[in-house]
Amino acid sequence: MILLDTTPLVALCDPRDALNAVALRDLDRLAREPFVLCLPVLTEACFHLPHTAQRARLRRFLVEFAVSAYEADDEPSLWGAVFEWLARYQSHEPDWADGYLAVVSGRERRSRIWTYDREFRAVWRRPDGTRIPLAVG
Repeated sequence: MILLDTTPLVALCDPRDALNAVALRDLDRLAREPFVLCLPVLTEACFHLPHTAQRARLRRFLVEFAVSAYEADDEPSLWGAVFEWLARYQSHEPDWADGYLAVVSGRERRSRIWTYDREFRAVWRRPDGTRIPLAVG
């Protein structure tokens, strides 16, 4: 399972984005695995894609690739874990979506995150301190 981050979603839905060509290439490689989207990431993507055409591309992507919504069994417990993770990395100023993905990655051990944010590679870890597996290098 591949957990989607905001950066590839924005790149896929905005042809003017500097990462558009890279995201399209990566999509070709990753499309055989199931994509999963967390609500905080969808919210953030919609913020960065304010135009009707961009959001229409986002919707088409979600439908065409049968993207599933991540559903936590114990959402309040997940929120607490995200707040703890945010406090641990506060000097790097992560946002809620980043923390959410890091914590979900720790819960979904076989998942990988598709992101272009270097902090996932260089700084941030799962709550247990292990590296966050990435879908692209």
